[in-house]
Amino acid sequence: MIVCGSFVAFVACGKKGPPLAPIVRIPSAVAMIHAQRIGSDAFVTLAIPNTNIDRSVPIDIGRVEVYGYTGRRPPPPTRFVEFGDLVASIPVIPPPPPGAAPAEQTPIDPSKGALPGTMVTVLDRLSGQKLLQGKVEEAPARGSRTPTPAVAAATPEPDVLHRFYIAVAFSARGRNGPPGANTDFPLIETPEPPAFVSAPYSETMVALEWPPSGGILGFLFNSALPPEEPPLNDLFEPIVQPPATPVGAQVAVPTGPVKYNVYRELEPDPFAPPDAGRLPWTETLPMPINAAPLDAMTLSDSVEFNRERCYIVRAVRGTPPNAVEGDASMSNCFIPVDVFPPAAPARLVAVADEGGISLIWEPNAEPDVAGYLVLRGEPTDARLQPLTPTPVTEARFRDTHVSTGKKYVYAVVALDSRLPFGNISAESDRVEETAR
Repeated sequence: MIVCGSFVAFVACGKKGPPLAPIVRIPSAVAMIHAQRIGSDAFVTLAIPNTNIDRSVPIDIGRVEVYGYTGRRPPPPTRFVEFGDLVASIPVIPPPPPGAAPAEQTPIDPSKGALPGTMVTVLDRLSGQKLLQGKVEEAPARGSRTPTPAVAAATPEPDVLHRFYIAVAFSARGRNGPPGANTDFPLIETPEPPAFVSAPYSETMVALEWPPSGGILGFLFNSALPPEEPPLNDLFEPIVQPPATPVGAQVAVPTGPVKYNVYRELEPDPFAPPDAGRLPWTETLPMPINAAPLDAMTLSDSVEFNRERCYIVRAVRGTPPNAVEGDASMSNCFIPVDVFPPAAPARLVAVADEGGISLIWEPNAEPDVAGYLVLRGEPTDARLQPLTPTPVTEARFRDTHVSTGKKYVYAVVALDSRLPFGNISAESDRVEETAR
C-alpha cells in the first residue's frame, strides 16, 4: 500500500502544466529625437535605443527607421508610419555579449551600422512633396463605429505647416517597438541669402565680407529702427493692453533684424587616415565658425596656405529656439597662396677684425623664415651680389674672403619656406666696413 502511494505521488509530480508563452524581445521607444532646419536641409538627430521594453538583455534590435510628415498637426503616433514618408533606415549592430572577454569580441565595423546607445544624425532634403500638406486621416463614414481621434475643441488649428519627425526601432525579426516622441519645426519663409561672399586674405588672416540679405532694400527693411518718441497727446491717454492670443493659435514668426552665420569647409587633410565615405546615418550638423549670429557683415578668419577652403554665409532671423536660417550664399572656394615676403632684416652691424669682417643682425619674427642671404659689393655698386650660395640659418655671418684695406658694402635679405621657391624680403639697410 505504501509502495502504491509513492508511485501515485511520483506520477503526480511529473504532470505537465499549461504551455508558457515564448519570450518576445522588442526594442524600447526612441526617447531622444531632435530636428533642426538649415536652409533647405533638415538634420534629424536621435539616440539608438539600448534596452528592450521589458528591460531584458541583450537588446534585440536590427534597425531604426526615421519618418517625416508635413502638416498642421502630426498623425496619431500609432499611424505615423502609415501617413509619413521614410526618411532613413539605420542598421544597428548587435552589441557584444555581456561578460565577453575582449579577445572573444568581434571587431566593430562602423560601416555596417550604428551601435545601441549611440547618437546618429540623418539628412532630410526639404523639396517637392515634403513642403506640401501630407495625407490626412479621413473622417469615418456615417454610421461607422470607428472612433474619431479626440481633438481638444479649445485648441485652434495652427496657421502654418510643420515638418514632423518620428523614429521607430525594429527587432532583428522585424517586430516594431512602440513609437516615441516626435519633433518638428515650422515651414515658414526663410530670409534671403547674401548674393556672394568675398574673401581677400593676407599673410595672417582672411577678411570675409558680404552684402546684406535681400540687397539694399533688404538691408533697409531688416535693419532695426530707433524707438520713436510718443506724441504729446499719447502721454496722457490710458494704455490699452491687446487681447491675449490663445495658446497654439499661431506660430511665433521670428522677428527682428537679420543676422548672419558663416560656414567654412576645408579640404581634407592629406595626412589624415582615409575616410570610408559618408554613410546615411553619419551626417554632421553644420556648425558656423562664429560663436553667435553676427550683426555685422564682416568676419576675420585664420589663414592656412596651400589648402583649399570654401566659405558660405546664411541669413538668420530670430533667436533660438524660435529662429530660422536661410539658404546658403554662393560658395567662395580658393587655395590661399603665400606670396607675402618676410620683413627686411633689421639692425645689421659689420665689425672688421684680423682676417675677416663679421656681420650680425636681428632675427626675423616670422615663423616661416627659412634663412638669410648675405649680399656684398663695393661702394660704387648699385646692385649687391649674393655672398652665400645657400641661405644661412643663423642671424650672423663671417666674411673671410676680403682684401686688406678694401672697403665693402653689405646687406641681408630673408627667405621664407614657400616651395619650390621662397619669397625674398627687401634688403636690410646697407653697412660699409674696411677690411684690416
